[in-house]
Amino acid sequence: MSTPPAEPRTKPVRITVDLAPADYQALNRWVARAGIELDLPVSRLSLAQAIRGMIRAAAADVVVSAVVLDLLRREQDQA
Repeated sequence: MSTPPAEPRTKPVRITVDLAPADYQALNRWVARAGIELDLPVSRLSLAQAIRGMIRAAAADVVVSAVVLDLLRREQDQA
């Protein structure tokens, strides 16, 4: 007897990330600049939206992905 295929997950997955203060400041500065670029008030562009966009960019673009991988390698070498 075979089991039916699992239903694809549709509910968002919540994650929690602890950021160093410098990383949190960099993220906030990036969001502020992005808001200006998009002609949006800062309050309209959330950190979550920005992080989701960054994830999509890294997953879709080999150049962005390579930059992220290089940063991760550098962090690994410093540990």
